[in-house]
Amino acid sequence: MSEHETPETPEAPDGSKEISHPVREGLSAFGRLLGRAAGQVGATIADAYMALDPDLKRHLAQMPLVGLTMLAPGRPKVEARGEGDSKAVLFVHGLGGHRGNFIPMLGYFWWEGSNRTYAVGFEERSSLEAMAEELQRLIEEVTQVNGLEGVDTVDLVAHSMGGLVCRLALEDPTTRARVRKLVTLGTPHNGTHAARFLATQSALALRPDSSLLDRLDQQLPWAGPPDWPEATAYWSQADIVLLPPEAARLDGASTPELETMTHYGYLLHPIGWRAVYQTLHGAVTPPRDSEPS
Repeated sequence: MSEHETPETPEAPDGSKEISHPVREGLSAFGRLLGRAAGQVGATIADAYMALDPDLKRHLAQMPLVGLTMLAPGRPKVEARGEGDSKAVLFVHGLGGHRGNFIPMLGYFWWEGSNRTYAVGFEERSSLEAMAEELQRLIEEVTQVNGLEGVDTVDLVAHSMGGLVCRLALEDPTTRARVRKLVTLGTPHNGTHAARFLATQSALALRPDSSLLDRLDQQLPWAGPPDWPEATAYWSQADIVLLPPEAARLDGASTPELETMTHYGYLLHPIGWRAVYQTLHGAVTPPRDSEPS
């Protein structure tokens, strides 16, 4: 082709001449560039995910499920439940949690025929001391509504920070006399270094050197019956929220390990539900099933 000839215009699918347009060609090139970039980013994300610790992957996978339980309504009116002199069970959530976190476990308890159960909800910005006072009032209300007289009429099941709220509530002798068993799930009885990532009032109380933990240390070693409730503190090496995971042990109490259980797995996996149910109903050894998903 000579220098005076015009390059041939490509034909369109219908046989007509397709007119070249620099803007269109530029957008096309830009789209191809974006496609290659997206592919590279996707591969990088996939590589990063594969490099994550398996325990962290399980925590991340369970967080959306925990989020769904937060949609449950706030504190309902306390009504009489169950029959006879069966113990009332109060479930106490942890930091940033919600009473709805216990919906799966409550369902399991109902399936097993235990329906005198109550999930406790606190104001998000309340101090642990204020939560403990509210728990004391709720324990009294539950016993009165159900006509539960005398001692050892209530069991407490607490997740994470909720266990510390329970221990604060048990400083009151009247409350302590009403509680038969305390079961904690991943509670930072000895604090957690992960609390360094937050500066809220509640998170500060969870640091290993906090004044609140110094105060609770006066309860240790845990005396147990007849002066204090029987306590069981579950923990797991797979719990990455507690640093170190052994911080969930309570000196003087029973401290069985639920192997491979994540911090949220206690709430979501049947192994956790059964462990709690059997602990409250006299089982000595927690079940050891297949690895939680």
